[in-house]
Amino acid sequence: MVLQQHEVEVFARLCVGRRDTYAVQREDGRYVRVGERVTYARLWEHLAGRLTLGIYVIDEQGMCRFAVFDDDRADGLARLAEVQARLRADRVPSYLEASRRGGHLWVWLARPVRASEVRWWLRPYVLPGVEFYPRQDESDGLGSLIRLPLGVHRVTGQRYPLVAWRDGGAVALASSVAGMVMYLGGVERWHVPASDAAPTRRTGGLRTRPQPSLSSPVAPQRNFPYASIADWCAAQDPSVLIGRYVALDSRGMGCCPFGEHHRDGCDRHPSFRVYEPRRPGGSCWFCYTWGQGGTVFDFLRYYQRRSARDVWHRVRAGEVF
Repeated sequence: MVLQQHEVEVFARLCVGRRDTYAVQREDGRYVRVGERVTYARLWEHLAGRLTLGIYVIDEQGMCRFAVFDDDRADGLARLAEVQARLRADRVPSYLEASRRGGHLWVWLARPVRASEVRWWLRPYVLPGVEFYPRQDESDGLGSLIRLPLGVHRVTGQRYPLVAWRDGGAVALASSVAGMVMYLGGVERWHVPASDAAPTRRTGGLRTRPQPSLSSPVAPQRNFPYASIADWCAAQDPSVLIGRYVALDSRGMGCCPFGEHHRDGCDRHPSFRVYEPRRPGGSCWFCYTWGQGGTVFDFLRYYQRRSARDVWHRVRAGEVF
C-alpha cells in the first residue's frame, strides 16, 4: 500500500471525530477504549490492516464532521441505498460503505456542526430498523463509537470498501486501499444550510419543512380560523401530522424521535404510538419508554424544542408543520 502523508491527513480530517481518545477492535469484534490521542501512526496501522480503530463521532467541543446511517441486516445495503436516494432528492451527498453485515452510509460535512443540529437535520431520513450516528446530542459524554472506514474487521479478516449501488447490487469504487483513500479525497461534503434557507426533508415518504431560523420574523395570519390551541389540535389528523416526522406502521407504531429519553440516545425498537384521541384535539401519542404523551401541539413543542408561545405564534402565522 502506497499512501502519501497528505492523503492520510485528508482521511483524518474526514473520518476522525473525537481526537483525544479512540478504541481498538479486539479479535472477538468488541472494542476497548484507549485513552490516548489519535495519531497519524495509528491511522497508518489501521489502513495497513495491522489494527482496527473505532472513532467517537462527536468531538471534544460537541461538534460533528460527519454523520452515519447504519444497517446491520442482510439487506442493509439495499435499505441504505434507499436512504441515499432520499438524501439525493434533497441534494444531500452521501456515500455507501459495505460492512460485515449490511453497511454504513456516510454524510460528510463541510464544517463542524453541533451534534444536536446534525441529529435534527438528518434523523428524519432514518428508516425503521436503521440506526443513526450521532445517537446523542452534545454534552452527553463520549457518545457514539463507529468503526473507522477501510479497516480490517477483526472477526472476518475482511476489509470492506466504499461502494456504489447499481442495478440492485454493490460495486466497489476502487480496487485498493490507496484507491479508496484517493477517492475519499474527492468526496462532496454537505454545506449544512441556515435553517431558514434549508431544503425540505423527507420522512417515511412524506416531505416536511425544516424549522425556520429563530431570528426569522413571523407575522400572525389574518383571519386565523382557530380560537385556541385546542381548536387547532381538533382540526389536525395526528397520523398525518406526526407521520411527517416519524415513520409509522399500520398500527401507528414508530421509533420515538425524542432519543434523549432512550438508552444510547436512540429508540431501536419502536416504542412510540400515535392513536385516535378520545376527544377532538386531545392526547394522541405516547412513548412507552419515556412515559410521556400529549396532543399534536405538544409533539411539535417537544420536537421543535420551542416554547408553547413560540409554536402557537408560528401556527397562527400559517407555518406548515
